[in-house]
Amino acid sequence: MIEEVNLSGIYVAPFAAFLFWTILIFVPVRIWFDRIEVQKWVWHRRLFEVAVFLIILSLIGLRF
Repeated sequence: MIEEVNLSGIYVAPFAAFLFWTILIFVPVRIWFDRIEVQKWVWHRRLFEVAVFLIILSLIGLRF
């Protein structure tokens, strides 16, 4: 069973930690999307970014 994360005596749900790690991974990926100009290949860029964010979050959730 997944337990809470202890941050200096404050218990945080593991999902919040997963979101933190996802954001740390997603920010460089988003910068990379800007460099390769991903908007040329996708229909709706923001929807594509949300999908990638959820994929990263799911992979982190499955890993831990």
